[in-house]
Amino acid sequence: MSKNSKKQTPGGMIKSFIKNFISTVVFVIALLIVLAVHLQFASEKAVFDTAGAKKISYSPLVKIVPGPGLPAEVKPFKSNNNVDIAKFGDRFYMAFRSAPTHFASTETILYVLSSADAKKWDYETKFKMGSDLREPRFLVFKGKLFLYFFKGGANPLSFAPDSMYVTEFESNGKWTKPKMFYKPGYVIWRAKEHGGKAIMSVYYGVGLYSNETKPSHLQLLESDDGYNYTLINNKDISSTVSSEEGEFEFDAEGNLYATVRQEMKGGEVCFAPKSDITAWDCRFTPFKYDSALMFNHKGDFYVIARRNIAGEYNRDSKALPAFLRSKWYLVRYSLTRKRTALYRLDKEQKILVPVFDFPSRGDTAYAGMVKLDENRYLIVNYSSDINKFDWSWIGGQLVGSNLYSTILEFK
Repeated sequence: MSKNSKKQTPGGMIKSFIKNFISTVVFVIALLIVLAVHLQFASEKAVFDTAGAKKISYSPLVKIVPGPGLPAEVKPFKSNNNVDIAKFGDRFYMAFRSAPTHFASTETILYVLSSADAKKWDYETKFKMGSDLREPRFLVFKGKLFLYFFKGGANPLSFAPDSMYVTEFESNGKWTKPKMFYKPGYVIWRAKEHGGKAIMSVYYGVGLYSNETKPSHLQLLESDDGYNYTLINNKDISSTVSSEEGEFEFDAEGNLYATVRQEMKGGEVCFAPKSDITAWDCRFTPFKYDSALMFNHKGDFYVIARRNIAGEYNRDSKALPAFLRSKWYLVRYSLTRKRTALYRLDKEQKILVPVFDFPSRGDTAYAGMVKLDENRYLIVNYSSDINKFDWSWIGGQLVGSNLYSTILEFK
């Protein structure tokens, strides 16, 4: 050792460590910011069905929540989403979730409104249970109007389904007290009348985002009265990990077509014969069709769902360990931009072909629909402000969202 070399003191070693640690943290933060900015503007070209789009149009979107047509009793928060509509008698009914952000909150309110023209709305009722309320679903069944929803938790960082509830319309402004039904932990996705029965798709939501190995329980239920539901054929439709949101529709013969959202992997497009509507034969897709709404227009099937501008959800990232892939997929998906899109179902290939995007951005895609006549449908959907910044999904979930209506018309 030379005379001029200095031995580092313990204090100097600590200062050096702190300096290096701070430099590393700053570098990592800078790297994450660059990644977030890159993903904010990431996009991949999608192949749209331009020929099919020429046969379909939609009217200019009208913002209804917040909007001048609301009754004084409705005081919406900045995040308005999870909407459904129905036609019962000579009136339209609309239910939607309102909360400070997209995430679970003790302040969440589920509003129910009605209208003669879907423009000026009257107050029906509201539900507030001190925790999150989501997935409002109307069902017109045996001359009655039912509304289903599920109660979640209060932790904004957790998806914690508690129980599903059902309420029934009695008269203007009067609904029955919500009643729990089926099993705890399940989440309703869709309810439809078919063959004289109420058919409902549900999935078990507990641990959906935290357990990547636990089999899911995607199920079809049936009921004769709209209150008491039982499992069809005593079996799950799917036990694939993270399968949820089983959206379905029937053809004229009674065969079933469906989509499945797989939170950790992508999605599926499915078919089941009328002889066993629980025997879903599915084709996997790396695209994830969130919050799907499927309908049958004169034998052709269409889906309104979320579209990821950055392309496939499942990137098949072999460079990452298996236990990190799903986490990376979710982070990437949250940091990229979204649209609400109309898809056409290719029944032979079991794929969804995008037809066009509705004006939408940020936090978007959870549509309700009412058929108006042979070729027109009233659509209500939610989106972050369509005239402002094109936020990523997570950005939109924080800044808020509005409800918009449009008329979809087939030429």
